[in-house]
Amino acid sequence: MILSVEKAIGILSLFSFSQPRWGISEIAKAMGLPKGTTHNIVSTLTVTGFLQQDPETRRYSLGPKLFTMGSIMVGTLEINQKASGPAHRLAQQTDLICRVAIWDSDAALITLNVSRQDTEATAARIGPRVAAYCSALGRALLAHLDPPEMETYLKKLQPVAYTARTLISKTKIKKEILETRSRGFAINNQELARARVSLAVPLFQSGGSLAASISLTGGENDLCGKKQSPLVEALMKTAAEISRYMGFYEAQP
Repeated sequence: MILSVEKAIGILSLFSFSQPRWGISEIAKAMGLPKGTTHNIVSTLTVTGFLQQDPETRRYSLGPKLFTMGSIMVGTLEINQKASGPAHRLAQQTDLICRVAIWDSDAALITLNVSRQDTEATAARIGPRVAAYCSALGRALLAHLDPPEMETYLKKLQPVAYTARTLISKTKIKKEILETRSRGFAINNQELARARVSLAVPLFQSGGSLAASISLTGGENDLCGKKQSPLVEALMKTAAEISRYMGFYEAQP
């Protein structure tokens, strides 16, 4: 990898929801770079639109160029193109929120977020990234990763409790992932946010490799009890349709 490009990517990767603005000294310290080198790279990123500077505070935030590139990505992402129609129909059929997410290093990155009222333009967007270990979308992805990749994820994982129901024991998290694969669908019952329940299943592509996951989200009364089974059936039917569009066909018995 070209060193200057690696440094630029490293700087861009520092920005997050928890710390969206950085000063030059902070960036230099976080990257372990001389202040002069950091200033040169940040200046280049600013001129090209990848970063922008607040004239009053002199601190930097992500620039409009990244938004433009994100819009291009979300508009041209194959999984969104293939999943959009079926996801909209499922959201209208169930009156629940339907989401699609892809695996992003150590989290589920939402690329499609559909409610009954959404148009295709408002539904397609990048983000947020949600914790994989306690989200239905993430568990559906984790359950179908290659075993070594899943073990690497669990080894590095430092779980935190988002609610009182969040599983934070790695042993219990792994057990839930394995049960997810066995039952065929993932469940998140108020582990990521209170009063929010989700069901999710994987989406596959040509050759049988994992492409993404798709979920339904609503209140506890919407997805639990007797309502769960027909919703899982509808979710799996939609997932099979999208997977076929992605080039995956299940072997016939």
